[in-house]
Amino acid sequence: MDDIPDNQVNTTHTLNKTVSNVVAGRFKDKTAIVTGAGSGIGRAIVLRLVAEGASVFAIDINETGLQETVNLSSNPDGVSIAVVSITDEQQVTEKINEYVARQGHLDVLINMAAILRSSLSIDTTVEEFKAIIDTNLIGTFILCRVCLPHLVVTKGNIVNAASVAGLHGHAYMAAYSASKGAVIALTKSLAREFSIQGVRVNAVAPGGTLTPLLTSLQLPEGINLSLLDNIQQPGQRLGLPEEIAAVVAMLASQDGSFINGEVIRIDGGLHT
Repeated sequence: MDDIPDNQVNTTHTLNKTVSNVVAGRFKDKTAIVTGAGSGIGRAIVLRLVAEGASVFAIDINETGLQETVNLSSNPDGVSIAVVSITDEQQVTEKINEYVARQGHLDVLINMAAILRSSLSIDTTVEEFKAIIDTNLIGTFILCRVCLPHLVVTKGNIVNAASVAGLHGHAYMAAYSASKGAVIALTKSLAREFSIQGVRVNAVAPGGTLTPLLTSLQLPEGINLSLLDNIQQPGQRLGLPEEIAAVVAMLASQDGSFINGEVIRIDGGLHT
């Protein structure tokens, strides 16, 4: 990807300082499950929710990353962790049901776990395509299916990770775009189906965000880089995980109580 603009570091420092002072208490006595919690946006969401009073069950395949998230938290005792793949239906079910049994209730599910790969579409194998669908879509569905019975009890809510890639075509990322477009359709369908039971289901659609998912992305050689301008235009800074976390926290809190079946685009106006 393109080099990070010079103003990115200062923006990150200022925003982190602001987020670290959040003590709104919107999630006091609330419990939440966050996937992809070992880095990036998932980690930022865990830190935000804990700072606002939540007890959080953080899930990731990266044990080291999860422990770092706990260590960075303003209340480490408020974070439980599980090293598990979201595509492992049996383990996910067991871990979540055990957590809810300990806590007594579940209020929020936030699905942020995802993988991103870049390749020419004609070079993408079926196995590679399926791997992205399995994590980004099937994994999200598994978490929703397991958590929804608990969320019906509490009239809770779900926030899923979509992407601007699911709203707009992204060259060299057909599998990722397809998975995120499907997450949007899943979100809207669940919102419709469970609205009568008091459960809200929304999604956020971030643009280019400063996370390991994006910064570690390897692009194919010899491609037309101008086709990637709808990810980040020259001179535009990347979004920050904390900026996405702030919107997720709003959607998952009582402040978002009249928002359901919505996909919130967060891309600095790139697709306006």
